Amino acid sequence: MGFILAIDCGTTAIKSSFIHLETWNINSAKVDCELFRPSTDRAEQDARRMWDLLCQASKACTKGRDVSALKGLIISAPWKHIIPLDANGEPLCRSITWMDARAGKQAEQLNKRMNSFVGTGQEYWPRLMWLKEQEPEIWKKAKHIVGLNTYFKYRATGTLTTECTDNFITTPSSSLQEEYNRIICCAGLEDDLDKFPQLVTSTTCVGRLESSAAAQMGIEEGVPVFAGFTDLAAISIGSGCVREGCTHIYLGTSSWFGEIQRNRIKGYSNLYFTQDEQFESALFSIQTGGRAYDWLIGQFYHSEKISRGQKIIEFVDSEVAQVPAGSLGLIATHWLNGELAPLAKNAKAVFFNITEQHDRRYFARAMLESICYTHRWSLEKFHSVHGRLPDEISVVGGGAQSDVWMQMLADIIQIPVRVPKNPRYVGTIGSCYCAMIGLGLIENYSIAEKKVEAGRLFTPIEDNKTIYNKQFNLYKALYPALKPLYEQANGLI
Repeated sequence: MGFILAIDCGTTAIKSSFIHLETWNINSAKVDCELFRPSTDRAEQDARRMWDLLCQASKACTKGRDVSALKGLIISAPWKHIIPLDANGEPLCRSITWMDARAGKQAEQLNKRMNSFVGTGQEYWPRLMWLKEQEPEIWKKAKHIVGLNTYFKYRATGTLTTECTDNFITTPSSSLQEEYNRIICCAGLEDDLDKFPQLVTSTTCVGRLESSAAAQMGIEEGVPVFAGFTDLAAISIGSGCVREGCTHIYLGTSSWFGEIQRNRIKGYSNLYFTQDEQFESALFSIQTGGRAYDWLIGQFYHSEKISRGQKIIEFVDSEVAQVPAGSLGLIATHWLNGELAPLAKNAKAVFFNITEQHDRRYFARAMLESICYTHRWSLEKFHSVHGRLPDEISVVGGGAQSDVWMQMLADIIQIPVRVPKNPRYVGTIGSCYCAMIGLGLIENYSIAEKKVEAGRLFTPIEDNKTIYNKQFNLYKALYPALKPLYEQANGLI
């Protein structure tokens, strides 16, 4: 049957998988990438450099493999990047990423014009407004405004297309299109629609791999390239979350709890992503998930990080395992870059209730616990709407490789946690299914749920319930107590 090359570009790493379509054997590689933070409210990436790193990841996982048997190429990437391209398809500036929150003023204007909350300065449309207002020369020169996945596909095929999971101008949903039209009008973008690429379905073959791109990637030219989707959708599908009501938690640079829905539930979640043409996913997102843990390791374990390299996580996890549940009363907040509701962009990280007993091990555990507390907060919302909690929840992403974190999560949310095989590469696996549909090898995504290989199961430890209930309630009380101080320190948005 051959192979699919699936590439999952995350915020801090690019993962590639050469997947055999019959045996499902996966040869994978990972390349780290750079996020530029010129100021606390800005988060940028170099799209050209990201393409070079993508090619490195491709070469690494296909080296020594039979690339002549490659049936298709598919790429997923983070949503809501803004990359202005000139008439020659060259980026005019660094990509403004989904983490970037520079457009606070524009968000305030848009929310006022819409007479409803559209988003913060991190939302897609305010960032477009910012670019148009603050960089008029770039906006004028921009023949196209594209996302990261669209840019990658352009480099691969020479064609410019986008698909519904990363398109916030055009959508197959008539009701959502009405909402988009209102936002576009209130954002003052109605005369700029020709800058945005044509919409296609995720399973569409958008072109064939050009010779120059093939040489860079270490594979043969002429391979079909599929539209693909954002990493959100790829990860959801790869986790087996493909039916209405399915849930999962992702732990990567960011983190989220997601639930598949056919129709949006009013007042449930303020963030959704399109799964495919039939379903959406309600998203309870954590802006700084694993990145907060990485930050802590860089600050508290700097020398060990240098000496141990890739094994630093295992070392820190072993120290975290020495600390009792609840971290002896120490509470962290992971909000390094601010957060979404029920928190706010002006909320930042703190450590609360520090004593002389707390060494770095406690700070590390408290940081991991804080991410789990936020997920429990989201699950409270799930319970308030559905009257129940999931019987079991699938957890994927790089963080799911940590046994100590997974047990902690099960204890805090008080739900059994299941980690499937290859949790770090579910994004490439989800993308592979998309390409298989495009090739006519399968009809839909239902096979994804059946193909997930059950892995480790973590059941809540009853003895930890009392302490975590107490710590969780304190955690929830921190933001309301600190809100006036955050507003004084950081403004309203």
